[in-house]
Amino acid sequence: MATAARKTAPYEGPECPRCAILFGDDLRSSGTIICPNCGLTFEASAFNPPQRKLQVVEVAQSGPEGANACANHERNTAVTSCQRCGLYICSLCDMNVGTGSYCPSCFDRVRTEGSLSPATTRFKDYASMARTSAIVGFLFMFMFLGLPFGALTIYYARKGLKQAKAEGRPTAGIRVAGTFGFLEALVGIGYIVFGVLAFMGKLP
Repeated sequence: MATAARKTAPYEGPECPRCAILFGDDLRSSGTIICPNCGLTFEASAFNPPQRKLQVVEVAQSGPEGANACANHERNTAVTSCQRCGLYICSLCDMNVGTGSYCPSCFDRVRTEGSLSPATTRFKDYASMARTSAIVGFLFMFMFLGLPFGALTIYYARKGLKQAKAEGRPTAGIRVAGTFGFLEALVGIGYIVFGVLAFMGKLP
């Protein structure tokens, strides 16, 4: 078998999970496929996987003695199993969507069925949270709420800066929100000090 030579190659179509031969154009379609080489019958789906920036140091991924082999790459040690069909898969085949791992074939089916949770429902955009907190803090700054909203804005701004730098997004808007948060916190502290002094009767 020549599976080792194709470990890092882009996806080219269905291949047999037992003998790993690539099928010709006549078999590159979704549905039941019978391998002409080993006779295995299985379900396959042709799909375009998301691009991944992988740095493969070693083609054959070694593992502990007795570990399960990947169903698609028998020289690779399985790191998990597909939560839909149960096949053992290596890190090259693992389509992890945050809520579980799928093999490439099942990932395409689940995506087609629309049962994948949108990534945006699990993603916190700290930049937007910082801007919202800064606006609310500005509106209620003169009601002794400048300090809590200012502190919250500074916290979200710091998290947003790290997030934006990691994703290569601009940070100017986040810095402006953080500056507003700092000013709101200062005004809030001033109002608290003024209120305490007024309560103690120490104001002229």
